[in-house]
Order: sequence, then C-alpha cells, then structure tokens
Amino acid sequence: MTVPDDCTTCGDCCHSWERGYIQVFAVDEARMDEAALALTETDGDRRIMRFEEGRCLALDLREGRFRCRIYPMRPDACRWLERGSGICRSMIAARALVRAPK
Repeated sequence: MTVPDDCTTCGDCCHSWERGYIQVFAVDEARMDEAALALTETDGDRRIMRFEEGRCLALDLREGRFRCRIYPMRPDACRWLERGSGICRSMIAARALVRAPK
C-alpha cells in the first residue's frame, strides 16, 4: 500500500459508510461558522459530521482533488489524523477493499 505525498490526491479518510464516523465535540462547534455547522447533525446526545453516499459533506471533489471545505474549522478528529499514520494506512487499505473488483 502506498501513502500519497499529498492528501488532496487521496481523500480516503473522508469516506465511510459508518454513521457517526466523525464526532464533533464542543471545542469543534466553537470553532465552526454557520456553514460548517450546517454540515453536522445530532445523533442521540452527540453531534457528528454529516455523510452522504459514503463521504463527508465537507469534502469538495472538484478539479480531481479531495479538499475539505471547512479545513480551518475541521473537527479535532480530522486534525489528529496525520498522513502516513497507522490510521491513515488503515483507511487507505479499507477503501482499497471497497474499490477492489469482485
């Protein structure tokens, strides 16, 4: 498995079919503007990023790149994820399985 040199060529960490994949905490909400908060939803007693069709709604797919539309305000869960980390590599591997021909 190859880790890309540039996260904007990958975007695997912004994809999941799991509801509540990215939790948004109070510190995250305080940092977010109204447009960013509109990309979240309440799930029971917690706030999460909204996902549709297996991808975060903050993900901008224009120009063949994966860019976060709320990058300066992104949740801590996204900030903690570093390119090449174990979690990064796990996400790349998991998405490769989803994309693999059956």
